[in-house]
Amino acid sequence: MNWEDRRVFAVVVTGAPGAGKTASLIGLADALIDDQIAHAAIDVDEVAWAYPFPDLDGRCARLVAAWGAHREAGHDLLLVGEVVESSEHLAQILDAVGADDHLLVLLEATPSTMRERIVAREPPGWSGLEHLIGEVERYAASLPRLDGVHVVCNTERLTPDEVAVRIRAARPDRLGG
Repeated sequence: MNWEDRRVFAVVVTGAPGAGKTASLIGLADALIDDQIAHAAIDVDEVAWAYPFPDLDGRCARLVAAWGAHREAGHDLLLVGEVVESSEHLAQILDAVGADDHLLVLLEATPSTMRERIVAREPPGWSGLEHLIGEVERYAASLPRLDGVHVVCNTERLTPDEVAVRIRAARPDRLGG
């Protein structure tokens, strides 16, 4: 079968800044590696890191470019980290990667925990710190209302490995476990 004909399954991990998207992606990727399940993982913040900050179209364009190389290498399972703000935003992400099917995972934590995590991980004096901390409340209020969420995980109660187990349990047909 030609790689272009293979169906794409995307696991989209979303949550406010500091909710644990990157740690959860790493936990999930590690579990898939342990079971030798081929996949690619893309944190949209990493591939879209630029100034001026790209809008959603720009972020998706960079996602398309990053995914293209993985897709050409034969991957059909993609793990994506992105703060998905709406059903339209999700649709644009899924369209960008050509996903035929997906699993949307929402990570939650209290705003105080997310702020503490952000301060702990970012370098001292980083120019975007106050802005990012300011976004926590807005996302913490809006993301729980996001439509189409398949799995919700509280990262204050669950480790990244436990989050990975829950994600895999939701779609063992594509994620093993």
